[in-house]
Amino acid sequence: MRVVLSKAPHSLSNDDLRTVAFSAHGYVGADLSAVVREAGTISIKRWMNAQTADPATSPSLKPELTVADLLSSLPNVRPSALRSVFLDSLPVRYSDVGGQHYVIQKLKEAVEWPLKHPEAFARLGVRSPKGILLYGPPGCSKTLLVRACATESTINFVAVKGPEVRNRLRQIALPTKPCCLSS
Repeated sequence: MRVVLSKAPHSLSNDDLRTVAFSAHGYVGADLSAVVREAGTISIKRWMNAQTADPATSPSLKPELTVADLLSSLPNVRPSALRSVFLDSLPVRYSDVGGQHYVIQKLKEAVEWPLKHPEAFARLGVRSPKGILLYGPPGCSKTLLVRACATESTINFVAVKGPEVRNRLRQIALPTKPCCLSS
């Protein structure tokens, strides 16, 4: 982000850049450049509206990028890492899930807390979980819980069904020519 913003007028701190980076999952350098261009357009429009509303404002003031400009331009640019994947854009909140308060609390502790408070985990010497396994019969709200967790944590969610993974692995694993492996 610092490299992309080097030529753009801004007064963003490192904490501001971390806030933007926290929301920029799957974005590559070219995507971030597009986000900065989009944010520049937003900033210029805001500056032009301020100039027309109050002409006494000094014309020497230049438009500056803000965190709000960058965050509002992120949804307008689709991340390259997720272009081949269809993402549901319907937000699901924890309040949409009936019951499951215990599971919701455990998801918050395992997913949200390490993302939002990494310094506390480092200070305490606690490592965050590497993964979570939700199991249960069909229709017990596993996918809904994960969608809510992704929305509340502002992370991407890609639903993958077991047979899809198996078919993809089979396509990758099957060699085009027969081969023999020896140990």
